[in-house]
Amino acid sequence: MEIARERFLDDTRLLHLTLALRSRTTEMHSVLTGLSRDQRDAVATALARALDDITRIVTTAKAGG
Repeated sequence: MEIARERFLDDTRLLHLTLALRSRTTEMHSVLTGLSRDQRDAVATALARALDDITRIVTTAKAGG
């Protein structure tokens, strides 16, 4: 199972990031698939927040900072 968030960093669509949480074992797959809708939404929100932080770092680096 995978829960992912994607983001384009500019209007050209050339700077595209995906941040994903992927199960790597059968046990973890069971845990992720067993999450309630609210829990999956909470994981997706956490990924989106992390992607916000990563976006700030990458865009600063791209700008030469």
